[in-house]
Parts: sequence; structure tokens; C-alpha cells
Amino acid sequence: MKKRVVLTVLLSMCLLGGCKGKELTDYEKGMENLEKQNYKEALENFREAVSDGEDAAKAWRGIGISWSGQGAFDKAEEAFLTALDFTEKAEKNLRTDLSLYLADAQYHQKEYQACIKTCDEILDEKKEKNGYFLRGSAYLHLDEYKKAEKDFSKVISGSKEYEDYLDIYRIYQECDLNADGAEYLELALEMKAKSPEDFYNRGRVYYYLSEFEKAEKELKTAWEKEYAPAAVYLGKVYVEANEPEKAKDMYQKCLKQDELKAEAYNGLAYCSMEQEDYEKALEYIQKGLEVKDREVNQALLFNEIVVYERSRDFASAKEKMQQYLAQYPADAAAVKENYFLQTR
Repeated sequence: MKKRVVLTVLLSMCLLGGCKGKELTDYEKGMENLEKQNYKEALENFREAVSDGEDAAKAWRGIGISWSGQGAFDKAEEAFLTALDFTEKAEKNLRTDLSLYLADAQYHQKEYQACIKTCDEILDEKKEKNGYFLRGSAYLHLDEYKKAEKDFSKVISGSKEYEDYLDIYRIYQECDLNADGAEYLELALEMKAKSPEDFYNRGRVYYYLSEFEKAEKELKTAWEKEYAPAAVYLGKVYVEANEPEKAKDMYQKCLKQDELKAEAYNGLAYCSMEQEDYEKALEYIQKGLEVKDREVNQALLFNEIVVYERSRDFASAKEKMQQYLAQYPADAAAVKENYFLQTR
């Protein structure tokens, strides 16, 4: 959800903050740290920006994004509301941007009615795709299926972006409505592949439909056309097809691509874990963490806990879980797993 709503930080720097060539202001330092996903450092930068009297709305916006990045959505909500208080009605684009972040923070706290109200206000001003997506997602969690379908139909109306269909499917998946969500995946397959990325996305769609042979075919086409990320999903397909050696081979190929290394190590760790080679799995996880890919680190750290659990080293699993929850307090799956660990 968060990835869908959060706008490109670098673009935001230029549009909202202004790009300068000399010494950076605290606000600009914060935006640079957001781009690097250094959320704690960014938070301090934006707080300094507020103290120094820089643009309050934009600084509080940065504070909100920093809290969202750390999973502290209650604090993010407060920051976005504060930012909105500092805006003028004429600043429509900024107000829409802030309101989308606010709705996202409310959604993550399961404040679905509040999220819907915020989206209503957004959509009264502008027919914003992300507004329909967030509102539809909130409706689905409230079992208001017809309203959800109506909003989701607005999201995909005329859309040629596979991600729109995949995002909607994931919301149905969250609500244990996989079969209903699969209808959107089927709609995505009506689009014809024109580029290597299209073949990759079609492979992902088939993967979520558990049609692994078709997924393999599409992903292989993307891989042969030198679309590197396809290798990661090929590895996942082989894992699901119970072909661990093929999966490991694909992940080894991913190691040759710097941007895929962390995901490759995570995949190799998973394969080793499934083969009950826990020492090797931990070795791969450590190598993955050394890459310092913030987008993959969370999965690596969670899998580290799982490895310790499966090897029945519950003391280490508990210790790692506490460290994990300190970093990712909003991870519901981890919170649930923590309850299990406390009984061991």
C-alpha cells in the first residue's frame, strides 16, 4: 500500500522543495535522506527545518513520511494533519499530496472509516487514482464489496499498468478473498506484452495465479530479453514448483546484478532453509544484510528469525524478534509470530 501512495522523492525535492546547487538546507538534507530511506536521519533534518522556520507545511510533510517509513503511522497521521493546517486552500496539489499520505497512514492503522472520509475529500476535489485505490481498499476491509468493486473499477479503467491489477489483487489477498482478487489478474492478462517488462509482469500475474508453467514461460522470455528482475521471480517459481536446485541456480545468476544481490541472497537463504541447512541459510542472510538494501532488509531479518525457530534456537529467535519489532513495529505478521515465541 505504502509503495503505491508514496510519490517519487526525487521529484518531490524539485517540485516541492526547490533544487539548489549550494549548501543544502535542513529540509533538503531531509529529502536526500528520504531518497536513501534513512528515515531516522530524515526525521531529525525535518525537525531542524521546523525549528529553523523553513516552510512548515513541507517540513511537517517530511516528518510524516519519515514516521511512515518507520511504521509509526499514528505519529505520521499527526504530522500530516499538522502539515495540512499550514497549507492554504489555493495549494491544491500540496493538499492532495498530504491528504493521500494521511489516508495511507489511517489505512495502516485500520482506521478505515477515517481513511474513507479523507479519500472522499480528495476525490471531491480531484479524480485521483490513488484516492480510489485507498478508498476501495478500506471498503473491502469493511466488507462493503460493491463499493470496493466500484472504486477499483475506476483504478483500472483504461489502465495499461500491470501494477494496478496486482495491487488490487494483493488487497483481496489481505482480506482472504484470493478468488475474487484473481478476477483482476485475469483482466491484466487481457493486455498484450509489448516489452520485456510486460513479459515480466505477465509472469508475476501467472505466479500469483499459481500457474507456474505459464509463469516460467513469460519470465524466461523477459530474462532472455535481458530484463534482469525476471530472474528473481523465476527463482520463486522454481521454489513453488519444488525445484530447489533450479531456484538456487537462478538466484546465483542474480548475484551478478548489483541491484538484485540482496533479493538473491534472501532467495538462497530460503532454499537452504527448506533443505534444512540452517547454517548456510544464516550465512546467506548475513551476506544479504551486508548489501544494505533497505527494501529487502526487512524480509532478510524476518527470515533470520524463522531460521532460528526452525533450528529450534528459540532464545536467538526471541532476541532477533525484539530487534525486528523495534525496527518494524507495524508488522502484524511479526507481532503474531512474537506471541508464538513467547510460549516457547
